[in-house]
Amino acid sequence: MKTSRPRRPNGRWVYYILYDGILWPCPVRWEWESGFGGWLPFYFSPTFEFVAGDPRKAYRIARSSVRNVRQTDGEFA
Repeated sequence: MKTSRPRRPNGRWVYYILYDGILWPCPVRWEWESGFGGWLPFYFSPTFEFVAGDPRKAYRIARSSVRNVRQTDGEFA
């Protein structure tokens, strides 16, 4: 009998790492790791290594915040 796994986290996710004194936002790709027993965030580091990260340190990018930033970019007071 196949065990069901929880749903993959949806939406756009980013993982921030500090490299050469710069905070880099790295897009996340979630992959199932059976040894861990859950979904892990994998990202490409600035050195182009595919690295597994800590799920608690991955941040979801909210759609509403992106929409608000786009609307306020063109407005001048």
